[in-house]
This record gives sequence, C-alpha cells and structure tokens, in this order.
Amino acid sequence: MAHVRERPAPVAPFGHPHQAVGAVAVAAFCTVLAGVNLPNPLVPLYVDRYGLSPLAQSTLFGLYLLALVLTLVLILSRSERNAASGERAAAILMTALLLTIAADVLMVFGAEALPFLLAGRMVSGVGVALATGASATLALAGLGEQARTVVASGAVIGSLIGNVGGGLLGSVLPTPQTLVFVAHLALTALVLAVLVLLSRAPRSSAPKPQAGERGGALWKADYGPRHRAAGLLLGAMAWSAAGVVLALVPGALRSAVPSMSLLAAVFPGGAFLTAAWVGQVICGRRLLRMRAWQLSIPVVGGMAMIALALETADLTLLVAGAIVCGSGQGPAYSLGLATVTHGLSAGHQGRSASVFAAIAYGTCGVVTIATGALARTVGVPLAVEVLTVVLAGVALIVAALAGRPQPIRPLASA
Repeated sequence: MAHVRERPAPVAPFGHPHQAVGAVAVAAFCTVLAGVNLPNPLVPLYVDRYGLSPLAQSTLFGLYLLALVLTLVLILSRSERNAASGERAAAILMTALLLTIAADVLMVFGAEALPFLLAGRMVSGVGVALATGASATLALAGLGEQARTVVASGAVIGSLIGNVGGGLLGSVLPTPQTLVFVAHLALTALVLAVLVLLSRAPRSSAPKPQAGERGGALWKADYGPRHRAAGLLLGAMAWSAAGVVLALVPGALRSAVPSMSLLAAVFPGGAFLTAAWVGQVICGRRLLRMRAWQLSIPVVGGMAMIALALETADLTLLVAGAIVCGSGQGPAYSLGLATVTHGLSAGHQGRSASVFAAIAYGTCGVVTIATGALARTVGVPLAVEVLTVVLAGVALIVAALAGRPQPIRPLASA
C-alpha cells in the first residue's frame, strides 16, 4: 500500500541461539496450522460417515475459527500493553503445541464419534490462537525484519502442507481418519521437543534493540487509521476467499463425481495454496510497494472463475480459477499484515498480529458458514457467485481506503 525506502534490520548471525529459536518458532507455527487443516481433505470421508450437508461442512470448518477468535479476544483483553518477553512467548508456543497434540488425539477418536471430531476442531483452534502471537514475537526477535509477515506466510505454508499432505496420506493410508492425525502428532511432538531444548539451552543476552527503535516503532510511517483499516479488510477478504475454497470445493466435487479420489478432490485447494505461497515469495521484499487493488483483482477474478467452473462442472477451469485466486490471496494477506504491523518491535508485533488474525479468521468463519448456509438452499455454485459479488464490493472499499501510495521513512539511527 506504500512505496518504501527502508534498510533491512540486521539479522543475528547464523547459529545464534535467538535465530535458532526464531526458526523453530516458524516451523512450530506451520506445524500447528498444518494440523488444523488436515481435516479439510478428509471432509468427503466425514460426509460419508456422518451425512454432512454443505452447511454442516462449513460449520465443521468454522468451528476452529470460532475457538481461535474467542481465544484471541480473551488473550488480547487480558494481556498487558507492554511487549511480551521472549520467555513468555516460548512458553505460550509450547502450550500451543501441546494443545495441537491433544487435538490430534481427539481427531483420532472423531473417526468414530462426531462429538470428538467437533471437540478436536475446537481445541486445535485454541492452539492456533496461542501460536499466532507467540510465533510472531519469537520469529521477529530471532530472524529480524525478514520475519515481519511470518504469520501470513506460515498460515499459507501450514495450510498447504495440511491440505495437500492430508489428501495425499488420505489416499494411500488404510484408515486415514486415524493414521493421518497419528503422523501429525508425532511431528508435533518432535517440534515441541526441539523448542524445549533450545529454550533451556544457555544463551547470550537478548539482541540489542535495532537502531531507531523508540517506544516499539522502528520506522516513522505515514500510515493513518484508514490505511490500517484497509490492511485489516484486505486480510479478512483474502482469508474469507481461502476459507470457502478449502471448506466447500472438495465436498462439492465429490458430490458431483462420487468416484473422485480424495487427492483429486483437494487438488484445486492445493493449487490455490501453492499459488498463494508462490505469490508471497515473488512479492517478497517488494510487498509494501504492492497496491491493494492490484492484489484484489486476481482474488475476485479467480473466485468468479471458480463459481463458473462449479456451475459448468469444468475441472480445468476450476483449477485455473484456484491458481488465479490464490496468486492474489497470499500476497494480499501478507500485505494486510505488513500494513498493520509495519515498524513495530517484536512484542508489539505479536499483539498486533493476534489482532489481525482475530479479525481475518473471524470474518472467514462468518463468511464460510454463511456461504455454506446459502449453498444449502441455492447450491454451492450460486453461493460462490454471491460471495464473489460481495468480495468485489469489499475490494472497492479497500482500494478507496488505501488511497495513494504513502511514503515510509526510517527513523534516525540511535
């Protein structure tokens, strides 16, 4: 949303303890996000087992978002305004990993009893909520400015691993509703063990504040409230598009073609998330030079292609639409987070990232469930068409709020 002339903050040398903790924090966040997305490719199996309607499918997807947002709101309402310490962030991230392990156990039992499935979704949402701010704090403290949008990148990478990995394992394992979560439990336990060892290892004093850091701000930005509002709306819009694609498309495909494999059903979602990740990589350091309208066009255009593909049962068009939409969704979510958190210190970054996630995920949950409810009446294709029109309207509002490019200047060195 702005043209930026900034010098990257120095990053700790390779092997520095703080850098290692930062890297593991990123891996931990991706692991937690992968776990919460594992049920998505298995939805067709749950539909067969429990007879879930489109509304029930979207509700199953939205349950973890509900728990996530409620937990984030509780954390933010009770937390101090001061920046969180690294030790406290590490402890919170460990708790998130433990909750993710507990969610995997519940999901294993959820293969035979729906209440366990619902409980697993809720617990996994709490884990994501705790991991969001903690991982953002540790990543920025250990890895520097290159980790500014780690929450957005981790959300896409973790979702990609969970959806594609779950679909792949679900296609080859004999009892995927059980063994997929057992495998993820083992991975989560390994990441937790590494984080515990690094946190207990003796380390040097924390890195000194970066030059120009004053009261939690590293840069003097010309962003006003309307620019940050545009960032919040952009993030909510981007994740809402992702939620509908991941929650409703696999079930719709299996309903249209019952013989379709799990991997084929989740392929459009995998293509969507792959394009989102590639888009984030391509934008990279030029992210803040991107404009909101440039990223909104592929999101809305891709959703229109997806709606048309569902209407005409054109799988090729569906995959193409998913790629187009994802190519805008990933950078759009990152740009929204970067706009909201730009210039903040590590602790303030964690809190602001949590606020951003609460709004984005909360909106996603409401939109996904509402789209599922509408699909129950008019069908999934028309419901996605309605959502596309809504997203187009939101995109216009975001572009108006973002306005002209705003310059950002580094503060004088301390």
